[in-house]
Amino acid sequence: MLRVLTLLSLAVPVLAADPPKPKVKLAVLVVFDQMRGDYIGRWRPLFGEGGFKRLQDDGAWFPDCHYPYAITTTGPGHAAMLTGAPPAKTGIINNSWYDRATAKSVNCATSERYQPVPGSKSTTAGNPDRLLSPTVGDEVKTAKRGKVFGMSLKDRGAIFPSGHKSDGAYWFSGKFITSTYFRDTPHAWVAEFNKGPTAASFFGKDWTRFKPEADYVKNAGPDKVSAEGKGTGQGVAFPHPTTGGKKAVGSEYYSALANSPFGNEVLLAFAKTCIAAEKLGQRAGESDLLTVSFSSNDLVGHAWGPDSQEVLDMTLRSDALMADFMKHLDAKVGKGQWAMVVTADHGICPLPEVAAKSDRYGPDAKDAKRVSSVALLLGAEKHLRATFAKDASEPKIETDPKTGEEKDDPTRWIEAIGAPYVYLNHKLIKSRNLTPEAVADALAGYLRKQDGIHSVYTYAQLKAGDVKADDAIGQKVLLSFYPERSGDLYLVLKPFHLIGGITIGSKIATGTTHGSPFEYDTHSTFLAYGPGIAGGKRAEKVTPLHAAPILADFLAVPKPRDARYDLPKTLWAK
Repeated sequence: MLRVLTLLSLAVPVLAADPPKPKVKLAVLVVFDQMRGDYIGRWRPLFGEGGFKRLQDDGAWFPDCHYPYAITTTGPGHAAMLTGAPPAKTGIINNSWYDRATAKSVNCATSERYQPVPGSKSTTAGNPDRLLSPTVGDEVKTAKRGKVFGMSLKDRGAIFPSGHKSDGAYWFSGKFITSTYFRDTPHAWVAEFNKGPTAASFFGKDWTRFKPEADYVKNAGPDKVSAEGKGTGQGVAFPHPTTGGKKAVGSEYYSALANSPFGNEVLLAFAKTCIAAEKLGQRAGESDLLTVSFSSNDLVGHAWGPDSQEVLDMTLRSDALMADFMKHLDAKVGKGQWAMVVTADHGICPLPEVAAKSDRYGPDAKDAKRVSSVALLLGAEKHLRATFAKDASEPKIETDPKTGEEKDDPTRWIEAIGAPYVYLNHKLIKSRNLTPEAVADALAGYLRKQDGIHSVYTYAQLKAGDVKADDAIGQKVLLSFYPERSGDLYLVLKPFHLIGGITIGSKIATGTTHGSPFEYDTHSTFLAYGPGIAGGKRAEKVTPLHAAPILADFLAVPKPRDARYDLPKTLWAK
C-alpha cells in the first residue's frame, strides 16, 4: 500500500512557482561618460546635498571599481555594463575596427542596413547588430516585465545598454533620433520634444563656473594650459560661449552644446519626458528599465583634460543634475520604488604635458609624452619591407585630396591600423609565401624596441591564450580579444603616453583620450542605490560589469547569459 501511495504522489503534477516579484518598479542605469573613479571622492567636499552624496551615503559606494579588460573606450564600456560581459564575449572590441571582408573600418553601433528616423542625409544608422551578448533589457523583454528605453547623446550610449529588444533607443543629432532597426517613426512624445525649444534654448548662453565661490585653482588647476583644446569655438578658458562660433543655431551650435554641461541638461529633460509619457515605473504589475548615458562629460574631458577647471565644473554640475533627477524619481515613481546604478564607460588619461609636471600620478608619469602614429607606422612599414622584401625605399602614406582619406596601397605590408590593433596585408604576405604569424612575430620584435611602446601581443599568442597568469596587462588584453574582429598585433603604449600627437609647424597637439589598460583609464565611478542596500563606502573590488547582476536582481530577471560576475557580497544591508 505504501508503494502505491508513493507512485500516486509521483504522478501529481508539480506547479511551476511564480516568478519572483521585482523589488522595484523602475531600475535606472545612469552613465556619466568618462567619469573617472577618483572624481566623486576627490571633489566630494564641493558637492551639494541630494546628488552624489545621497548615493554615497544612502547607497553603496565602491571606490575600487575598474574595468577588467584593456580597450577602455565608449563602445566596449556601454556594451559591457548590462551584458555583464567583456569584449571577448560581446564582440564590441572598440568604437570601430577594421573589417577584412569589406576592407573598411566599421562602426560598432551603425551600419548601412538601417536608416535614421526621422530621415536625414546619413547613409548609416544606429543598431545593436554587432553586439553578440544579451543585456538586462533583453531579459526584461523576454520575461515581459515591462518597458525598456535607452537614451544618450551618442548612438552607442543609447543602444548597447538597452539592448536588442528595447522599446526605444534615442540619441542626439540636433534632435533626438532613432533608426529603422527599432521603429519606422519616432514615438509621438519624441516628435513633440523635438518641436520644442529645449535643444536650441542654450544658444548664446555662456558656460560659466557653476560655483564661483569654490577655489577652482586649488581643486583642479590653472584655467589656461597650453595643451588644452578649445572645444567647438569655445576657447581654452572660462567663460565658454555656446554658439559654435556662428550667429544662428546650426550644426556648430549643437556640437558646442554637446561639448558643454548644457548637453546633459537637454538629455535630462528628454529622460523626464520619457518617464512621463511612457509612465515608467508607474504602471501596476510592471517594472521598467531606463538607461541614460550623459555624453557631455566625455567631450569636455577630451578637450580640456581631467585636471582642468572644466572637468571639475562638469562634475559639480553632474552632482546637481543627479539631485534633480533623483528628486524627480521620488516624485513620479515613489521613494523605495526605484533603484539605480551610476557608473562610467571608462576613465581618462591626463594631458601628458600636465602629467609630466604633476605629483598626482606618480613616477610613471614623469616621461609622459605624445607618440606620433605616422612615425610609428612608417617605421614599422619600412622594417617589414627591409626584412621580407629587401626593399630600402621609403614608404609613403598618400591621401585622397577630395576626401582626405588614406589611399589603399596593395604594396604595403600593413593594411590598416585600428589602434591598438595593427592589421597586416594577408594577400601580400601570401603572395610572398610567408605566413601572417611569421610577419607578425618579426614586427612585434621591432615594435617592442620602439620609444613609447610598453608591450606587444600577437594574434596567434592571444588566440592560444598564451599569456602568463602574472601578466596583468596581458590578461586584460585577452578579455579585449575577439578573433573574428581583432588585428594581427595589439600595441600597448607606455603609461601616460598618447598615440597620434603630431606637431605641425607651430600648431601643437591638444586634448587627451582613453583606451589603455592602465588605472587612469580603467578606473570608473560605481554607485548602487535602492531598497535594501546598506549605505556607505565599500572596500570590495568591483567592475562596471557588476551593474548587470545588480539591476537584474532589482527587476527579478535572470542575469544575462554571458554575465561574468555575481552580486557584490557587500551590497545588501545585513
